[in-house]
Amino acid sequence: MTLKFPRLPIAEGTADKVLRELGFDRLPIDPTAIALNKEIFVQPAPSEMTGFSGMLAQYDTQFGIMFATHIESEGFRRFSIAHELGHYYLPGHVEQVLANGAHKSRAGFGSSDPYEQEADFFASALLMPERLLKPILNQHDDGLELVHAISDQCVSSLTAAAVRYARVSRSAVAVVVSRDNEVEFCLFSEAMKEAKVRWLKRGTPLPSGTLTSRFAEDVAKIAGAKSDSYSVDLSDWFECPASHTVTEDVIGLGSYGKVLTVIYSSRLT
Repeated sequence: MTLKFPRLPIAEGTADKVLRELGFDRLPIDPTAIALNKEIFVQPAPSEMTGFSGMLAQYDTQFGIMFATHIESEGFRRFSIAHELGHYYLPGHVEQVLANGAHKSRAGFGSSDPYEQEADFFASALLMPERLLKPILNQHDDGLELVHAISDQCVSSLTAAAVRYARVSRSAVAVVVSRDNEVEFCLFSEAMKEAKVRWLKRGTPLPSGTLTSRFAEDVAKIAGAKSDSYSVDLSDWFECPASHTVTEDVIGLGSYGKVLTVIYSSRLT
């Protein structure tokens, strides 16, 4: 059966089940060790191979994972391996993505394919399990400070850390990744959804006048991974039934050429 929508609870629940069955109970999680436990061969791709994050291949009953090395980021490489493990573990994925024996992925939450989305959220939950994140959530304030803490302790990219933060936080959180002044993806925490805020679709121009839209005009800030923060009204960003003062944190994602925005408040309702 072909998926029409991603089954995020199944993706995240499967990751948690894998960790519990294998006895992984401390950070950082090693995705290569998980692969080797299932006798899945893992190897780096030559640096000249670009245009993908990872590959899952099957020959007879043997599986293998190749991860891209053209991006110098340990977090990216670990997430790429975890993403391919998602295709291996999640129900229906092997049949769908390995119909031709091998599958190349572009991990990182930018795909509209439900199988790729499920593998992304599996990878996020595998590397950043909620039960192991609780101490980090309790020790740090909301926003980029917390995203950095998750990224550091889980050895993950800032984007993956921000997405996982939104998925497990009790605060009202919106994560927006943009490029060239357009939204690549937007994700809400449950508290933000409960406030009946309308999220931004892929390809939507960044709201004019926001800190992020101004930041996005400065290539040097993006390339230099500079950051900034400002208090704004939630309605400056999204359609919402009421006015709320929130904080907008923004950081450039360096060579990716993207901007990560985290909008948050401890509560909206």
